[in-house]
Amino acid sequence: MELTLLFGYALPVVTLLALGLLGTTRRLGFWWTVLLSIVLTPIGGFIAAQFSGPRQADRRAG
Repeated sequence: MELTLLFGYALPVVTLLALGLLGTTRRLGFWWTVLLSIVLTPIGGFIAAQFSGPRQADRRAG
């Protein structure tokens, strides 16, 4: 029964958080990546984050 709780609740949440962390380095950002992962399944969220491209560097410093 404990494995059912793990695979049913904890694993999807951990997957969404991991994809959100991936999104922090992409143009979509954390929350958009998490939202797309919920709507499009984690695989769709991963693909969307990868296609969004890397985040632009701030040019204000200096």
